[in-house]
This record gives sequence, C-alpha cells and structure tokens, in this order.
Amino acid sequence: MKRRLTLKNFGIPTSIWARMFILVALLEVFAIVCIQGYVIKRTVDIYKNGTESLWGFGVQSASNTMTITQESFIVYDVIFIVAQFFLLMLCWEAVAHKNTIQIIAATLFNIMCLIYSLIQYTTFYIHPSASAGIFQKDNDMRILQITTMVVYALCSVAFATLTWELYQLFGWQTYKKLGANLALRRAYKWHQILLTLLKLDIFFFISYSVQLATLVLRVSDPETWVQIGVVIPGSIVFLILSFWALKVEKRIVMIVVIVCLGLSPAYFIYKLVRMNVGIDKNDDPYLDSRKYLTFFIVVTLALILVTVYVSIRCYRNFGIGLKEAISDYDSRKAQLKADRTLLDASRSRGDSGADAGALHRRSIHDEYTQVHERFSLE
Repeated sequence: MKRRLTLKNFGIPTSIWARMFILVALLEVFAIVCIQGYVIKRTVDIYKNGTESLWGFGVQSASNTMTITQESFIVYDVIFIVAQFFLLMLCWEAVAHKNTIQIIAATLFNIMCLIYSLIQYTTFYIHPSASAGIFQKDNDMRILQITTMVVYALCSVAFATLTWELYQLFGWQTYKKLGANLALRRAYKWHQILLTLLKLDIFFFISYSVQLATLVLRVSDPETWVQIGVVIPGSIVFLILSFWALKVEKRIVMIVVIVCLGLSPAYFIYKLVRMNVGIDKNDDPYLDSRKYLTFFIVVTLALILVTVYVSIRCYRNFGIGLKEAISDYDSRKAQLKADRTLLDASRSRGDSGADAGALHRRSIHDEYTQVHERFSLE
C-alpha cells in the first residue's frame, strides 16, 4: 500500500499558522521570480532596442570611462531570485524543526530584501546614475520595480504577523515540559542561533563577493581572480568547517573560526573606506554599485560581529553534554520513526493484534512528542 503524499511527509506541522507561513513564502517566491524574470527580459530588450543604436555596447557615461553592460544590471535581478529560494529554505527548515529563532531570522531577511529593492529603485529613478539613465523613460521597468517593493512590503507584514503566532505556538509547546535540563536548553538555543547566523553569513558574503567580482573588478585586475578563485571558495569551505566544528564540538577548530571571524571586519572596513575615499570621479569603478555593496558590507559586518559573540557563547558550552543529548535525540527519533513505519505496514496488511498495535503506536507517539518538545526551543 502506497503512502499518501502530504505536507506532513515534508516536515510541515499541521498547524494552520505554520502552513500559512510556508504558503506566504511560496507565493512570494513565485511573484518575485516572475517579476525579476520579466525585469531581466526588459533589460535585455532595452539594451537591444536602445543601446545598440544610441549608446553603443553597454552604457557609456560622459564623465566615466567605465562601460556598464546589461549583464551588470542582471546581476542584481539574479540576486533577488537567489535570495527568494534562500528565504524559502529558511522558512521551510524553520517550520519543520519548529525553530522560532530561524523563523524570526527569515522575517528579518525578508525585510532586508525589501531594503535592497528600495536601494535598487533609488538607484534607477530617484538618484539615477549615468548608466541607469537608460531606464528613466521605461514605464514598464518602473512599474516592475514598484511591484517588487509592494510584494516585499506585504509579505513582510504577513511574515511578522505569522512569526508572532508561531512564537506563541511553539513557545507554548516548549514550556509544557519543564522537567527538561534548563542548562541544555539554553546551550541549544545558542547552538541554533549560531547555525542560523552561519547560514546568513554564507548568503551575504557570497552575494557581496559575486557583485564585487562581476560589477567592479576588472579582468586585468589580479584582485578579480583572487576574489573568484580564492576568497569565494575559501569562505565557503571556512563556513562549512564552522558548521562541523559546532556539531562535533572541536575546540581548536572553533578557536580558529572565532579568531578568523574576529579579524575579518578589518577587511570590510578597508573595502568600505576604499569605496568612498580617494576615488577618481573620471574613473569610478563603484559608480553604479556603491549603494549595493555598501548595503551588503554593512549587513555582513554586523552579522560577523554577532556571529563572533555567539560563537564564544557556544564554545563555552562545549562539554556540558549537548552533543550527546542531540545525538541521543536523533537516534531515538530515527528508531521511533522506523517502529512506526513497521506498525503501519503491519496494520495495512490486516495483521491481528490491531488494538495492541494501536496502543503501541500511541505510546511511541507520546515518547516521540516528549523527545521533540525537549529540544524545541524558542
């Protein structure tokens, strides 16, 4: 007998609030992907119909020797699309694990996307740069930019409302079992916060690096290839190593992670100063990307500082039994799931002892609920 495919099979709780949270995320992904997909098409059409005959290849500013091609503007739209799938992953994982910390992080991330869309609209229409002037008379592009901001604003309100409801729901389930070890609960809270921060660190740093490498740095500049070949893959490996060190509680590796994260703000402060001090106005490589890069640098810098603090808190909790408790929870959960599957299969075949099986399943469910609630943290 085939199992019926339901939302619960994908880890989504039966709560109406949880399912509405995922529904809002899915609707936003669909809307933003469609809008940004059409924005990319409009960008290509504008360059094809306007720039090739009027501007030449790309957009040439009279006061700037830089040439901005259509691919430069498309990068911003691609970041919107990638951000939506990243947000969907955050929402799905947070609801499936009843992790209110990540639910709040997803809501804040959506607000950051709203701010990014405001920056894009400002760059195109309120204080347009020379290269963005090509979009000034295109009403379709203006409507699409405004629609993007409206979608993000409405979804931010919806996420904030649902986050409060989910906080109340999951928080109540947490407090129902007061017999759990409170020290482990606090340690696990910091553990979950750090996991969420590392996910955000990965997204923002990679997005910043991609923009820097594709929009600012030049092919002849060695920094371009260092950024693409060393910084981006090295950062990914470093952050993955951070996940591993946290999971297995490797003290030496965690110390290296904390030290490296603690030193990294110096790089971002240097880039922030370099973008705004001593720039030749006739050859400004940051002319069209300064606002975007500043936004990502400020957000990444703030995330790193918070990550350093939380990493220290997690390091101090190494050795108190959290790793063993999580491992025990995972093994018991897997065993309970296997037992439940066997009992369901037995019942579908019509085996005898149905009443006994039902009672046993109920006991399994009760035990699973107790284990789950012990580690469901606000």
